[in-house]
Amino acid sequence: MRSMDPTNPPMNAMDRQRALDYFERLGRDKVRLYSAIDCDRYLGGWQVRELADQWLAEKAAEERPVPLWRRIVRRR
Repeated sequence: MRSMDPTNPPMNAMDRQRALDYFERLGRDKVRLYSAIDCDRYLGGWQVRELADQWLAEKAAEERPVPLWRRIVRRR
């Protein structure tokens, strides 16, 4: 975890939700691009970078195909 920086206070729940909504509007490809190029410039500080990484990981997990055996077990 990062140390407390007085110029960059911790994100509250409203800031976090706004960032997540912004990620949804941008889409996975642009969030990945912006976080790779210069996250501080395009998205925000280190807290937003970590949130973007988590959001991208969740989106990648959603797109992974579900194995056949899991689909069969869910139906029962």
